[in-house]
Amino acid sequence: MANPAWPGRSKAGFAKDLKNRLRQANTNDPDRAYYFHETRSFDDRKQAEAVLHELLAGYRIAGTEWFELHPDDAAGMLRGLHRRVAAEGRPGRDAGSPD
Repeated sequence: MANPAWPGRSKAGFAKDLKNRLRQANTNDPDRAYYFHETRSFDDRKQAEAVLHELLAGYRIAGTEWFELHPDDAAGMLRGLHRRVAAEGRPGRDAGSPD
C-alpha cells in the first residue's frame, strides 16, 4: 500500500478483503489517496507477511508496518518472494486488483 502524501514509503501487510482494507485505510485520509501499488496472493498469508517483513526489516519505520522504501522497490521484493514460494512448490497466485 502507498500514498502519494508520503513518497518513498510503503506499507506491507496482508488482508482477506482488499476492497475493504483499502476503504479502511482511506477512512483516515481526506484525499482518499491510499492505493495498492502491487498485490500478490499466498496460500499462507501470515507466513508470507512474516518473511516479507523480515526482508524489509532494515527499512522499517519503528512500531509500524510502514517502510522507508519506494513502492516500486517494495513491489520488487514482493514479486521475488512470490516467485520463491512458487519455485518451492507452494502455490502462490496473483491477487490482481481490488474490485
